[in-house]
Amino acid sequence: MFEQMLNGSRAVLLRPSVATFEEHERNDLGWALIYIALGAVVAAILSAIGFALQGPAMEEALRQFQDQLGSQPLPPWFDAFMGGSGLIATIIISLFSTIFWFFIWTGIVYLLGRAFGGTGAYGELAYDIALFQAPLGVISGLVSLIGFGPLVCLTGLIGFALWIYSFYLTWLSVQSGMNLPGNKALFVILLPILVVLLLCCGLFALILAWITIVPSQ
Repeated sequence: MFEQMLNGSRAVLLRPSVATFEEHERNDLGWALIYIALGAVVAAILSAIGFALQGPAMEEALRQFQDQLGSQPLPPWFDAFMGGSGLIATIIISLFSTIFWFFIWTGIVYLLGRAFGGTGAYGELAYDIALFQAPLGVISGLVSLIGFGPLVCLTGLIGFALWIYSFYLTWLSVQSGMNLPGNKALFVILLPILVVLLLCCGLFALILAWITIVPSQ
């Protein structure tokens, strides 16, 4: 079955289309989770290696950030994450957050898909998304290994390109897994992304307010 999923990943990555997803689609949530978990393990190892390689540069960036803020104290979790415990945190976050957010994302997409008239099964949708999300996560981990110094801009562009490609594959997979037309599938994936963007803007506003207000106290 694992070889079957590898063949499915190769097909949807190299020949992306709704027909390709439907050709390799299975209603198998269990193997979708196994595939995502294996990808998360590899991505966690790559993230840990990348963190070790980038450790000195990150420490220097932290010192420069502290110098710019002057005497203003940083949140306790910030220094802990960027310091010695960051390596362990990177492994744990990479491993468990991938599986957690896979459940959250596929669950939201499935419920929205049903609300828009989709008829597919949750296992089919999860399987379709796992076919490309697991390998793309590994590829992103490989790219992050060289994401420091003068190569930051290049790896940033590659990361953005991978995100665009992942968005496109998600659109195709929702059409296949939920049996939805393209316009409805687009609404299904844009709505949660818009909500996340609004939440990120709110979080950024809170952080900016914290930086602005604390020095005046």
